[in-house]
Amino acid sequence: MVHQMLRFVQNHPPLKGRIWGISLLLALLAAAWSGGCRREAGSTTTPKKNPRPTLRVVAWGGAAGAIEPCGCVKDMLGGVDHAASWLDARRGEKSGLVFVAAGPMFFLDPTIAPEAREQAMFKAEAMAASLRDLRLSAWAPGANDWALGTEVFKKLQLESGAQALAANLGGLQADFIKAEQVVEVNGLKVGLIGISDPTYPGGALPVKMSDPVAALKKGYDSLRAKDVDVAIALIAAQRGKALRWIENVPGFQVVVLGKSFDQGENNDQPIPALQLNQTLVVQGQNHIQGMSVVDLYVRNKSFSFSDGTGLALKEQRASLERRIQDYRRLILRDEKKKPASKTGLNQKKARLERLEKQLAALPESIPAPAGSYYKYELVEVKESLGDSRQVSSRLEAYYRRVNQHNQKVFANKLPPEVAEGQASYVGVNTCAGCHSAAKEFWDTTQHAHAYATLSNDHKEFNLDCVSCHVTGYEKPGGSTVTHVEQLKNVQCETCHGPGSLHIQNPVAGKNIQRSPPSSLCEGCHHPPHVGADWTVAEALPHILGPGHGQPLPAATPQD
Repeated sequence: MVHQMLRFVQNHPPLKGRIWGISLLLALLAAAWSGGCRREAGSTTTPKKNPRPTLRVVAWGGAAGAIEPCGCVKDMLGGVDHAASWLDARRGEKSGLVFVAAGPMFFLDPTIAPEAREQAMFKAEAMAASLRDLRLSAWAPGANDWALGTEVFKKLQLESGAQALAANLGGLQADFIKAEQVVEVNGLKVGLIGISDPTYPGGALPVKMSDPVAALKKGYDSLRAKDVDVAIALIAAQRGKALRWIENVPGFQVVVLGKSFDQGENNDQPIPALQLNQTLVVQGQNHIQGMSVVDLYVRNKSFSFSDGTGLALKEQRASLERRIQDYRRLILRDEKKKPASKTGLNQKKARLERLEKQLAALPESIPAPAGSYYKYELVEVKESLGDSRQVSSRLEAYYRRVNQHNQKVFANKLPPEVAEGQASYVGVNTCAGCHSAAKEFWDTTQHAHAYATLSNDHKEFNLDCVSCHVTGYEKPGGSTVTHVEQLKNVQCETCHGPGSLHIQNPVAGKNIQRSPPSSLCEGCHHPPHVGADWTVAEALPHILGPGHGQPLPAATPQD
């Protein structure tokens, strides 16, 4: 553009006398323009990418054999395939990453019913192979890991490629478990030590348990003697106990907590991270609902990390939000009272206003630390994280394997016999003889197609699944894992009870349960199968329709 302007001036004689001055001016402008661009490109005001952590620590609470979630809502928490996808993506960022865990890993419960042992073993093997894909370094085991005996535990540990750590355990039942381990990640020496208290209600393992504090102290000194840069403790124990132990052994940069045992399929709520002296304590949720992610940023070769997340600020904000919600509920309740107490109501409103001002006054974040620091995040494990093709294929193979096995093993298992004078199950088609409108409506609901959701995914003979997708499971005259002939899906008799006596004497309300209790629905529809806010009252309208809890449409007059 500068050269074009010079040519324009040269082609106009009146301007030639001043050509040198204009040329100089244009040259200066061009230099300033180009120099300005160069300064902007390297300017400190240009947004920078988030710095890459020196070390990323990813931690699970006890998986307890939960390879994937089971339930009635979309994008449920959990799934080893989703966790694997996230870990694969983070490793693709080329950050130093160490994956650890605390709590029971392989089995849902500390004890397993004899008929469920083989399926539990198949699932544990799928979990172990997936942990090898995920590159788990080590975990502190819980009581559930011994559910099928020590030799099975040894086998699963070997297949997982990870090391069980428990410095306070000894004896023949723990001879394959180590006290500590050192791994090298991104040029750093990371020391890991485990502590486990594998006791559970009604039972305890035949292992020798030494003082956990003494074992933790000895292990910490051992790691420091090996000149580790970062020391991490993995503790599977009751939370209150574990926190007291940590207070007595300061120095660990990170402590990962998990449960000493798990029982049943209920999911735990998220547990906030906390800073205890100079130690960051994290605890992931059970059943792979969430992963604790700690990013460590090393500055000036210092391995003393300050809080770069603002945990205290987050807790203060959460506390205020909880109190605000409580006051809003109290105010709403008081406003509905008749007569309402104006004095008490105004006091609550004034208190609510003060709390809201306190919340609004809180800073959005804390200042960036000057030295080494950590950032903490709890990553929810959901479908939105993606799927690992390798792990997903393994899970499908597991379900096919279980299906083929259970179909043969339980082929001759029949439901309990019906006692004399008691009702047995007859199936929805028999009910439809008198209740055709109800049947017609019911066929439009998801309950009427519940069995297909299993068979489409090779799960119809899975002991973990089938009971909520058939009618009269293991009840007298009902169904079993393989004998489902006329009782597939959630049918009339799931809610109203077996109908054979009602068929014999079809008097309205006789020999049948017209209004089932809400507890019956909650037998299948409970967390984690539904959200914690699910209620029978809100769900019930979705299964009521013409001829089934609602009046039939008026008949159309004939011409």
